[in-house]
Amino acid sequence: METVSTGKESILGEDDHISRLPDAILGDIVSLLHTRDGGRTRILSSRWRHIWRSAPLNVDTCGRPPLWRIIPAGEISGILSSHLGPGRRFCIPMWVEKGADPAATLDGWLRSPALDGLQELEFHYSFLHQSSRMPPLPPSARRFCPTLRVASFGACAFPDGDAGGAVLNLPLLEQLSLMNVGISESSLHSMLAGCSALQSLVVTESIGSCSRIRIASRTLRSVAVQNAWGEVRLEQIIIGDAPCLERLLLFGDNFRKEMVISVVSAPKLQIFGQLPALCPRLEFGATIFQGSCVVNSSMVVPSVKVLALTHAELSLDVVIDFMKCFPCLENLYIQIKKGYSYNQSIKPGVTNAWRRKYQKLISTLDIRLKKIVVTTYRGNKAHVNFANFFVLNARVLQSMVLEADVSHNNDKAWIEKQHRLLQIENRASKAARFDFVFHFGRPMTLEYIWSDQVHDLSTADPFVGFDKWAKADP
Repeated sequence: METVSTGKESILGEDDHISRLPDAILGDIVSLLHTRDGGRTRILSSRWRHIWRSAPLNVDTCGRPPLWRIIPAGEISGILSSHLGPGRRFCIPMWVEKGADPAATLDGWLRSPALDGLQELEFHYSFLHQSSRMPPLPPSARRFCPTLRVASFGACAFPDGDAGGAVLNLPLLEQLSLMNVGISESSLHSMLAGCSALQSLVVTESIGSCSRIRIASRTLRSVAVQNAWGEVRLEQIIIGDAPCLERLLLFGDNFRKEMVISVVSAPKLQIFGQLPALCPRLEFGATIFQGSCVVNSSMVVPSVKVLALTHAELSLDVVIDFMKCFPCLENLYIQIKKGYSYNQSIKPGVTNAWRRKYQKLISTLDIRLKKIVVTTYRGNKAHVNFANFFVLNARVLQSMVLEADVSHNNDKAWIEKQHRLLQIENRASKAARFDFVFHFGRPMTLEYIWSDQVHDLSTADPFVGFDKWAKADP
């Protein structure tokens, strides 16, 4: 934008085509900016001064660790009092100041006319609340039931429908996150039944007094379960009639091994994981997994194309068992996690020797893998044997990414040795690319992925970010 400065005010230059747009379009542009940036557009010119006050309000204090901070209540109140509305997004995670009454403060904010017609609501009182001490769902939140499309509720208590409380009915809601909330089983089922447009759902393993959740939805495309803490933790999740379900995601590494997830009918399920090394138990009809191991493979699931596993040791036997269950698998992510106790299927000292053991299988096993990512690759005999199996037998492989110890970064001799051991020159797929990557900051992990990645259905693979580590020189 070209401007000419005249004193305290900037006058629009002749080439300022953006400011010639109608107010409605400018308002949409401003509402997509961060709250502070949207407010600052008023200084651009006199033409822009009124845009922010009338544009759909976007109050979003969200950040990712370590960016979370306490937002002064007066700052948020000032924004709401100075805006004419309507509202689009109100996102206040863990904002509470010492001495503040979070329930009363939030309820007052949500009554503001600046939030009329709100489409996105996210708040979380505190991770410290147990269900017996959770503040209630703000009564004023109900006024957005007809307009909400995105909702995330954290550490609040929902009214009990069995006790005469009104259950939320959200007919336009497409994305729902319930993070350590207090809610009864019947109220939860009633609320889900009222979400007739729901496409993605995130729940924590601790969810009120619920020990069992049954999910049946004709519209749901993504379900994620995150491990958590609480007085009551889920024992069973049943996914019944889910004809559009494409993703079943688990995040965390401390699930209770007693928990069972049963998939009754999900014919379009394509993305599955991350499966922790030891638990929970997952059932696809007669096919049963205990953590990241196959217990019974009586039924194949041909729809699954993306799989993420967490292993105590890199086991070729386990991966081949999964490939038999998921014969159309294309993308495979494996995280090797130190500190797990070994289970019966993964023994210490595994070598992954395969030439004699799988000599007959190789001619019949249709390996459709196009992408393989392995974390904490050590370059020892077992890891080399594992990767070598796919180098020599995966005929349509396009990419193999091996995340190695940072001590090998720029160690060309070590990388060249690994290429020789893996027999890259003899690879079955001549178009395949092999990359060693090294992570210099926070160790990368499959267990923790943000809710917005779960809800973002525009990406074909929610684990694809693992390709964005620093790559070694070839």
